[in-house]
Amino acid sequence: MKIAIVILILALVAVQVQSFAITDYLSENDIQYCKESYQHYLALGEYEFVERERRTMESRVCVHLYGDPVWDYTGKDRMQKLLERGNYYVNIEIEKSRIAARTGTIERTSQPPTDLQKAEAKILEQEKTIRELEKKIEQKDQIILEQVRVIMQLVQKTMATWYGIIGNILV
Repeated sequence: MKIAIVILILALVAVQVQSFAITDYLSENDIQYCKESYQHYLALGEYEFVERERRTMESRVCVHLYGDPVWDYTGKDRMQKLLERGNYYVNIEIEKSRIAARTGTIERTSQPPTDLQKAEAKILEQEKTIRELEKKIEQKDQIILEQVRVIMQLVQKTMATWYGIIGNILV
């Protein structure tokens, strides 16, 4: 009897350890799917996208990633960060599925956005685009300033050279 209890306890612990040990669910192909689906997501809006794609965990994870700051990250390790963050969201979705299985109810997405909410989302997206363009303009302005500085140095050197030549001729 004691052996059976010990085996049962070990089996339960092994199942718990196994469920926590397996956390790398996503692959680079899944992240590529998110990249390819992003324009579709933007065109439909979150509600419609989730409603059409809700049966796939990858799509739900993509929606989480789209709203995460790591989606806009541009570093060399972007893919690794997206995979790590995506796996975090996979765990959330798995937990939601477990709850749904226990309760027998499926979480519904909120109501479709109102026209005002859609307009606000478009404004936010346009503001983000404007900020990105302003950064590019600022970078170009810095380049132009550097070019003007170099040109001014060349003009000064050229003038000094000409003054030297003219001074030698007059002397």
